[in-house]
Amino acid sequence: MARAADDHDLRFEIEEKILIRAPNWLGDNVLALPAVAALCHMRPAARVTMLVRDTMADFWRMTPAHDVIPFRVRRGPAGLADRWRLARDLRQRDFTRALVLPNSFDSALVPWLARIPQRVGWASDARGVLLTQRVPRPEHRRGQNQSLGYVYLIEQFLGERVTDSHAGGLNIEPTVIGAVQARRAALPALLLGLNPGATYGAAKCWLPERFAEVAMRAHAEQGAGVLIVGGPGDARVCAGVAHMIARHAPDAATWCLNVAGQTNICELAAWLRQCFCVVTNDTGGMHLAAVAGTRVVAVFGPTDWRETAPLGEGHVLVRGAADCAPCCKRECATDHRCMTAVTVAQVWQAVQGMLP
Repeated sequence: MARAADDHDLRFEIEEKILIRAPNWLGDNVLALPAVAALCHMRPAARVTMLVRDTMADFWRMTPAHDVIPFRVRRGPAGLADRWRLARDLRQRDFTRALVLPNSFDSALVPWLARIPQRVGWASDARGVLLTQRVPRPEHRRGQNQSLGYVYLIEQFLGERVTDSHAGGLNIEPTVIGAVQARRAALPALLLGLNPGATYGAAKCWLPERFAEVAMRAHAEQGAGVLIVGGPGDARVCAGVAHMIARHAPDAATWCLNVAGQTNICELAAWLRQCFCVVTNDTGGMHLAAVAGTRVVAVFGPTDWRETAPLGEGHVLVRGAADCAPCCKRECATDHRCMTAVTVAQVWQAVQGMLP
C-alpha cells in the first residue's frame, strides 16, 4: 500500500508544473525566496515557474526557480487586455497548480482566468471565488518575520512542514561580477555601502546628512571607499548625499562612487557583494544586500523591525526611542523622532563592529 502511494507521489511530481505569482516589491520578493527555495528543494521533480512584474525578473533569474515569466500590466482599460493575453499564454503552458503569494484580488485574477486547476493563496481581499484553497492568516506568525508567513503558505500548499532553512543565496552571472569588479578596482580595498533612499516613503529615511557623515568618518578613520546605491526613484537623494560628501572632501571622486539608478537588480547585487557592510534604510536594497551575503546596519523607524528585518545573521538594526513607532506611515505627521533620534555615533559604532 505504501509503495503504491510512493509511486503516485512520484508520478504527481514529475507531471507537476507549478506557477508562483511573486510579490510586487523587491523587499517582499527577497523575503519570499526562502519559501520558494524550500518548494524547489522539497519537490525536485516539479517545474517551478515564477510569474513576476517585469522589474523583478532579474532577481528571480538568480534563484533556484526554473523559469521566469515577466509581465507588465497597463493602467485602465488597456490593463484588462494585458491580463487576458497573459492568462491565455499561461493556459497554453498547462500549469497544474498555482500559488499566489500577494494578498490582493488582482494577483489571483490571472491564474483564475488561466484556468489553472488548483489555485492556493491567502484568504483575503474578497478573492475567495478565485482560489480553490483559501489559507487563513496564521495568528501564530503575527509579529514575526514576513518570510515565515511565506514559508507557512508553502506548507499549506504542499501539505507538509518545511523543516529546514532554505534562505539560499543569489547566483549572479560571472560576466556581471566581472564588469562590477573592473569598476570597483579603482576604489579603496575596504568598501562601505550607503543606501539612503526608500521607495515606500520619506518616513523610512534616515537623514541624508547623517549618511554622508558616516561615509566621511569611514574614509577618515579607516581609509574606506564609499559606494552609494539605490533605484531610479532614489537618484535624487543619493545625488544629494554624494554632493554633501564632495563638498567636504575635495578628493571624494577617488574614493566615493554613486551608482544609484544606474544598475539593474543583478548589477546591484554584484555591487552590494563588494561591500563589507551596507548602511541602509528599511528598503528592498537592504534585503538584497543581505541575501547577496553582505551584512547591513539598518536604521528602522516607522516600519516594524520584527516583520521586515533582513534575512540571515550578523546584521545590526538601529532604532531610536519613539513611543509612536512602528506607525507604518509613509509620511511622518509630527517631528520624525523615530529617525532623528538615531545618531551618527550609534550607526558608526555598529559599522565598526563589522570591520574585517
